[in-house]
Amino acid sequence: MKVVESLKKGLSLLESFSVSHPRLKLQDLVHRTGLPKATAYRMLRTLMSLNYVRYDPVSTEYYLGPKVMSLGFAVMSSLDLREKALPYLEELSRKTDQNANLGILDGMEVVYIERVKKRRIVNIDLTIGSRLAAHSTSIGRAILAFLEPDELDLMIENLLLDPLAITQIGEDGAKLRQELELVRERGYAINDEELVQGLRAVGAPVFNAAGKVQAAINIAEFSRTCSRTDLLNKHVPMLLKTAETLSRASGHQG
Repeated sequence: MKVVESLKKGLSLLESFSVSHPRLKLQDLVHRTGLPKATAYRMLRTLMSLNYVRYDPVSTEYYLGPKVMSLGFAVMSSLDLREKALPYLEELSRKTDQNANLGILDGMEVVYIERVKKRRIVNIDLTIGSRLAAHSTSIGRAILAFLEPDELDLMIENLLLDPLAITQIGEDGAKLRQELELVRERGYAINDEELVQGLRAVGAPVFNAAGKVQAAINIAEFSRTCSRTDLLNKHVPMLLKTAETLSRASGHQG
């Protein structure tokens, strides 16, 4: 398939922005995309004319414009899973008195596509559209554990290119593979203060009609108010039941 290079370059600029880096200077964008400064500037001007990017002359920073937001809402609205999941997440949140989240895998990251919020989590306040490294989250691990073997192999190959990720998954990915094997055995993933100090989370996979993992849901609890044992005993049964119910609503017969 022939790639339109100019479109590819323009999209690389848009993809440089994130929840953690919503505003970037020209030099930041050049560094992130590898584009020549003149090319990046020219494409940014085009994106600005189309309302995909805006510029703050005071801070000399670029940020995403309203056109991107409208596209994001269009994508979210088109996700049938999100609509199906909302009442189940609301019930799960009500019964556990915790935030309940739904996420999908996008490349190396988990994207949060629905969220029922009970309280603000200290040091991390997720919103719909937030992205986190898949291997570092309970939602991500719940999905990764049930990927096809070749998909998981490719994910780990890519992670091994990142020095920081290697410290988390092991030099050959063995540490992550062992964790994912446990996830498959018990049916849920745990993040025990690994992403945010003082926060424990459990996640469970959601399957589609073809039996493929399509998403995961999770809930979290402060470690100061809930031990690991209490978290598993209190919340995991409801989490698993919700994930199973949502899977059945998606046509899964397993």
